[in-house]
Amino acid sequence: MGCGGGEASSGGGLPLQVVAPDAELRVLGETCAGAEPFLYAHATAAYAIADAAGKVVARGALPEGKAVAAFNHDPGVDRVPTFCSFTVRTGLAAAGQYTLRLGESAPRTFTFKDGRAMVVLN
Repeated sequence: MGCGGGEASSGGGLPLQVVAPDAELRVLGETCAGAEPFLYAHATAAYAIADAAGKVVARGALPEGKAVAAFNHDPGVDRVPTFCSFTVRTGLAAAGQYTLRLGESAPRTFTFKDGRAMVVLN
Protein backbone atom coordinates (compact mmCIF):
# COMPACT_ATOMS: atom_id res chain seq x y z
CA MET A 1 0.00 0.00 0.00
CA GLY A 2 1.75 3.16 -1.15
CA CYS A 3 1.14 6.70 -0.07
CA GLY A 4 1.14 9.95 -2.00
CA GLY A 5 3.60 12.79 -1.72
CA GLY A 6 6.30 11.23 -3.88
CA GLU A 7 6.86 8.26 -1.59
CA ALA A 8 7.69 4.95 -3.17
CA SER A 9 4.98 2.33 -3.27
CA SER A 10 5.56 -0.87 -1.33
CA GLY A 11 3.80 -2.84 -4.06
CA GLY A 12 6.82 -3.69 -6.23
CA GLY A 13 10.55 -3.41 -6.49
CA LEU A 14 13.41 -4.77 -4.42
CA PRO A 15 12.48 -7.16 -1.60
CA LEU A 16 13.12 -6.40 2.05
CA GLN A 17 12.89 -9.46 4.29
CA VAL A 18 11.62 -8.56 7.78
CA VAL A 19 12.23 -11.40 10.25
CA ALA A 20 10.70 -11.85 13.71
CA PRO A 21 13.10 -14.30 15.43
CA ASP A 22 10.45 -15.72 17.75
CA ALA A 23 11.32 -19.48 17.52
CA GLU A 24 7.63 -20.40 17.64
CA LEU A 25 6.57 -23.97 16.79
CA ARG A 26 4.86 -23.92 13.38
CA VAL A 27 4.56 -25.91 10.19
CA LEU A 28 7.14 -24.65 7.67
CA GLY A 29 5.58 -22.34 5.09
CA GLU A 30 2.35 -21.68 6.97
CA THR A 31 1.17 -18.11 7.34
CA CYS A 32 2.18 -16.49 10.59
CA ALA A 33 2.44 -13.37 12.70
CA GLY A 34 5.18 -12.63 15.17
CA ALA A 35 4.82 -14.36 18.54
CA GLU A 36 6.05 -12.93 21.86
CA PRO A 37 7.81 -10.50 22.00
CA PHE A 38 7.11 -9.59 18.36
CA LEU A 39 3.31 -9.29 18.48
CA TYR A 40 3.56 -5.96 16.64
CA ALA A 41 4.85 -7.84 13.52
CA HIS A 42 1.74 -9.04 11.71
CA ALA A 43 -0.18 -8.63 8.47
CA THR A 44 -1.49 -5.06 8.23
CA ALA A 45 1.07 -3.67 10.72
CA ALA A 46 2.11 -0.23 9.46
CA TYR A 47 5.75 0.44 8.61
CA ALA A 48 7.73 3.38 7.28
CA ILE A 49 11.09 3.43 5.51
CA ALA A 50 13.28 6.54 5.61
CA ASP A 51 16.34 7.38 3.52
CA ALA A 52 19.72 8.39 4.96
CA ALA A 53 18.52 12.00 5.31
CA GLY A 54 15.54 10.86 7.41
CA LYS A 55 12.89 11.52 4.73
CA VAL A 56 10.17 8.87 4.61
CA VAL A 57 10.41 7.31 1.15
CA ALA A 58 8.01 4.36 1.57
CA ARG A 59 5.07 3.43 3.76
CA GLY A 60 2.89 0.42 3.83
CA ALA A 61 1.53 -2.51 5.79
CA LEU A 62 3.26 -5.84 6.28
CA PRO A 63 1.91 -8.70 4.19
CA GLU A 64 1.18 -12.09 5.74
CA GLY A 65 4.27 -13.71 7.18
CA LYS A 66 5.56 -17.16 6.28
CA ALA A 67 7.11 -19.60 8.74
CA VAL A 68 10.79 -20.29 7.94
CA ALA A 69 13.08 -22.75 9.70
CA ALA A 70 14.91 -21.36 12.72
CA PHE A 71 17.58 -24.07 12.51
CA ASN A 72 19.50 -25.70 9.66
CA HIS A 73 18.54 -29.30 10.49
CA ASP A 74 15.34 -31.27 9.96
CA PRO A 75 14.09 -32.74 13.26
CA GLY A 76 11.64 -34.97 11.34
CA VAL A 77 8.42 -33.58 12.84
CA ASP A 78 5.63 -31.44 11.37
CA ARG A 79 5.93 -28.49 13.74
CA VAL A 80 9.42 -27.09 14.18
CA PRO A 81 10.94 -23.94 15.70
CA THR A 82 10.44 -21.20 13.12
CA PHE A 83 10.85 -17.50 12.59
CA CYS A 84 8.08 -15.46 11.01
CA SER A 85 9.39 -13.82 7.82
CA PHE A 86 7.64 -11.03 5.90
CA THR A 87 8.62 -10.06 2.34
CA VAL A 88 8.05 -6.36 1.65
CA ARG A 89 8.36 -5.12 -1.95
CA THR A 90 9.84 -1.70 -1.29
CA GLY A 91 9.87 0.17 -4.58
CA LEU A 92 13.26 1.61 -3.50
CA ALA A 93 16.51 2.04 -5.39
CA ALA A 94 19.26 -0.49 -4.71
CA ALA A 95 21.77 2.22 -3.79
CA GLY A 96 21.53 3.98 -0.47
CA GLN A 97 21.03 3.38 3.21
CA TYR A 98 17.53 3.13 4.65
CA THR A 99 15.87 2.82 8.05
CA LEU A 100 12.82 0.67 8.79
CA ARG A 101 10.41 1.74 11.51
CA LEU A 102 7.92 -0.91 12.59
CA GLY A 103 5.90 -1.09 15.79
CA GLU A 104 7.83 -1.42 19.03
CA SER A 105 11.09 -2.40 17.34
CA ALA A 106 14.01 0.00 17.41
CA PRO A 107 14.60 1.64 14.02
CA ARG A 108 16.68 -0.76 11.93
CA THR A 109 19.14 0.47 9.28
CA PHE A 110 19.64 -1.60 6.13
CA THR A 111 21.12 -1.53 2.64
CA PHE A 112 20.46 -3.69 -0.39
CA LYS A 113 23.07 -6.23 -1.45
CA ASP A 114 22.60 -8.25 -4.62
CA GLY A 115 19.10 -6.78 -4.93
CA ARG A 116 17.91 -7.92 -1.46
CA ALA A 117 17.93 -6.69 2.11
CA MET A 118 17.08 -8.23 5.48
CA VAL A 119 16.10 -6.72 8.81
CA VAL A 120 15.96 -8.90 11.91
CA LEU A 121 13.69 -7.39 14.55
CA ASN A 122 14.84 -7.03 18.12
